[in-house]
Amino acid sequence: MFPNHLVKKASVVSVAVLAAALFAPLGQTQADVAMPNPPEFPFENPMLVDQDTLGKFLFWDEQMSSDNTVACGTCHIHEAGGSDPRSILGTNPNPGPDGVQFTADDIFGSPGVVHMDANHDYVAGDVHFPQPRVTGRKTPSSINAVYNNLNFWDGRALDAFTDPQTGLVEIGYLGALESQAVGPPNSDVEMAREGRDWDDITDKLALVKPMALGTNLPTDMADFLATYPTYPEMFTQVYGDPAITSKRVAFAIANYERTLISDETPLDAFLKGEAVDLGPFEAGFQLFKGDAFCTSCHVLPFTANDGFHNIGVRPDAEDIGREAITLDPADTAKFKTPNLRNAKLRVPLFHNGGKNSIEEVVDFYDIGGDFPGINLDPDLLVLNLAPQDRLDLIAFVEDGLLDPRVENGLFPFTRPTLASELPSANSVYGVASLSGVGVPPDLLAHVPANQGHPNWLLGVYNATPAAGAVVALSFGSDDGSPFPDPRFPIPMNVDVTSLISIIPATTDGVGTGTVKLSIPINPVLSGMKIYAQWFITDAAAVATGGFYGSEGVEVELL
Repeated sequence: MFPNHLVKKASVVSVAVLAAALFAPLGQTQADVAMPNPPEFPFENPMLVDQDTLGKFLFWDEQMSSDNTVACGTCHIHEAGGSDPRSILGTNPNPGPDGVQFTADDIFGSPGVVHMDANHDYVAGDVHFPQPRVTGRKTPSSINAVYNNLNFWDGRALDAFTDPQTGLVEIGYLGALESQAVGPPNSDVEMAREGRDWDDITDKLALVKPMALGTNLPTDMADFLATYPTYPEMFTQVYGDPAITSKRVAFAIANYERTLISDETPLDAFLKGEAVDLGPFEAGFQLFKGDAFCTSCHVLPFTANDGFHNIGVRPDAEDIGREAITLDPADTAKFKTPNLRNAKLRVPLFHNGGKNSIEEVVDFYDIGGDFPGINLDPDLLVLNLAPQDRLDLIAFVEDGLLDPRVENGLFPFTRPTLASELPSANSVYGVASLSGVGVPPDLLAHVPANQGHPNWLLGVYNATPAAGAVVALSFGSDDGSPFPDPRFPIPMNVDVTSLISIIPATTDGVGTGTVKLSIPINPVLSGMKIYAQWFITDAAAVATGGFYGSEGVEVELL
């Protein structure tokens, strides 16, 4: 056990009370029961002093990813209901089972990282390149996820948590948050290069500056960072020594997420006895509990039931859902019931992001689903709602279940600003020249160049395959005009008179290349700008002397 002085004092609900609420008979409402807050913690992971703040750093730090572009919080924005506001854009959807984007089976998941192999080299060829890969399901909410006994849409994050570094079961029950937390950092779609493991992650955390890319840190984070400026010091404060392990990371992130409880909606005011009814949302609430059969799955007070259901969102064969985990055909195309608090903020909705508003979801249920299935939920009925009933139900789900703290980013839903939410510090400029077949190369230059980055990446694609190349780094830029020296008959986008380095490189068999640099931590580098340009050899580029160049990129060191 942990020393008593390190354990925060917090009342918890009993397992019996929580189980009774979660597993109430279908259709039973519990309007007289408020949500348990705080929730129950696993016996093996009590809340330690400052552990939630450490978890908040780890959750929002983009350095948790291989290329420093994605944090856990990138896909779990509080003001988007704990889900991903980028999913609705639809500019780079997951193509779904047909492998073709912009068709009916597209999935509006979360953009992750651009595909990288085990050497951190960019890999062209998938439908997304050069954009980030996209998850095969819409990001579930991290808010109120503490009340789930299983996490992810298919429930693969179990309540028994197994430490990925040791293989030991570290939590026997109530550990679904810990189980979920260790998945995305090693997913080569979400946050990682191929072959990444937890040793890579923990080694990296020992060296980087916490939240080096984040700005506008909330007071709790800013104060903690001022006192403990490195991750080893933070881990010492929480755990008693500086060791950074997958178990400790998962425990901290999970206990941070256990603070993300949305229970200040109009519904909650009623459930707590603070309001005698739901006022303008009362009619919709009665429909929700009654003729609309919503509480068959969205059981109160949680507005979820920790269960899995096939409701005909898409044809069964497109995504077999829970069956992939249980191997039971009875689970074909079943997906986890999401809680409905703040659903208005989480659009698009459903596991595929296929509905763009609460109105569309209500209309979906009104007709009894979009697609037949071999095991559609028996409570999925054609409702044929009257026009006013439809409006009342929409109003209750949209605003009767909306927590203003979530919508407005108020405590405990305060957070930093991520670098990915701001204009890039890298700016492509200048003019590219043409290969021997008349094609200009393109730069892949989105990775931030922050101090302590062990693998800053600069890529090129659409270049000559299997070609020799160099990358020139300079303290100055050029205007893209041909350099007057006849040895350089192509546009020069870097100033060759202030060169820093010439880095040898090659392109692969499809014309993609990557250079990697380690950037030291040195305050002198802050705000410094460097300029880079790729040069590729091509014997067919006779007019330009057997080589050609990319555009330039201005890189601000952060």
